[in-house]
Amino acid sequence: MSTHRYPASSLAADHCRAGIGLLVTGGPLVFLGPISGLIYILAPLAVLFGIFAVRTLVRQLTTYEAAETGFRVSGPIGFELAWSYFSQMPLRYFTTRRDRGRGWMQLRIRATTRTGRRYSTLGGFSDIVPRAAKEAARHDIALSDATLDNMRALGIAGLSERTRIPTV
Repeated sequence: MSTHRYPASSLAADHCRAGIGLLVTGGPLVFLGPISGLIYILAPLAVLFGIFAVRTLVRQLTTYEAAETGFRVSGPIGFELAWSYFSQMPLRYFTTRRDRGRGWMQLRIRATTRTGRRYSTLGGFSDIVPRAAKEAARHDIALSDATLDNMRALGIAGLSERTRIPTV
């Protein structure tokens, strides 16, 4: 079993973004009072930044474990995805530039009852992906070409041909 957490350094920028966003959008609402048109713009934005702040805090307080029986999430919102109910594992790359030079990856582990999303900023992300790929091969789960390409970009080799989605 391996245990993983999001490092504080990767979450610090998100905490700052949430704080600045709440200050810029919620501050005028608190200190200036309700100005008719402004409240309809700032209040929804303040709610969005509040949700982002809570999500970042939950991510900081959560521990992820890849065990023999499945993938366990412990923290404020805990659950377990059993490998026996494993059904999909798309690995996506999101870029922040046109040249695809910077970005992050998202691994979605889907079981019949839940879906768990993990981002490449998670400590040990490069250990979780091969484990999920091994389980995908064991359960004959087809992987898309994009997922296989992203796995190769992470340096994961030796993928079975049977994990390919048949082209129609």
